[in-house]
Amino acid sequence: MTKALRVTTAFLGLYAGLIAIQHGIFESLQGSRAPDSLMFNAIGPPCQSEAVWHACFPAMTLIPNLFITGIAVILIGLGMVVWAAVFVGRKRGGLVLGALSMLALLVGGGFVPVWIGLVAAVTASRLAAPVSPGGARWRSLAVLWPWPLALMTLWLPGSWLLGHFFSAAMLSAGGLLFFVFNLGLPVLAAASGLAHTER
Repeated sequence: MTKALRVTTAFLGLYAGLIAIQHGIFESLQGSRAPDSLMFNAIGPPCQSEAVWHACFPAMTLIPNLFITGIAVILIGLGMVVWAAVFVGRKRGGLVLGALSMLALLVGGGFVPVWIGLVAAVTASRLAAPVSPGGARWRSLAVLWPWPLALMTLWLPGSWLLGHFFSAAMLSAGGLLFFVFNLGLPVLAAASGLAHTER
């Protein structure tokens, strides 16, 4: 097991778990009521999804009670955090993290945590025997590590600060920000961690 890949895997799992917990807190604050449909917003009224950069944290749940949904997500998110920090390096550790991520999806954990959790699960599968394809491009990815992790660390609280002070700008750039920070950066972090391991 190598340090860069282990740190990257643990970080991504922790990150996913923390965002899932955020969803759960917001959902539990909506009280003991049923969501409007299978798809709903974790942040309830007066939040309007078209008016804020985070779109009120869209999610889905199979549980017909938002308070119970929130508690379930918080517990699963905590499970993701603990597993990523302590146990993900074990045999089938990635499978467990992936299963927790999918479970979070079904009980209101949102979509971004699931994506990041699955990226972490795939990365975890390479911990035992990471293999680099080599080449100049792969080596250039190795140089990037650990900066994608640093950017994600800054983005987690920074996005809320930017959204508070520059809400219009954040809203107009919402699609690009989602693609870069929520979808692309976790993949870049995983790739750079793997490349750094094998350089």
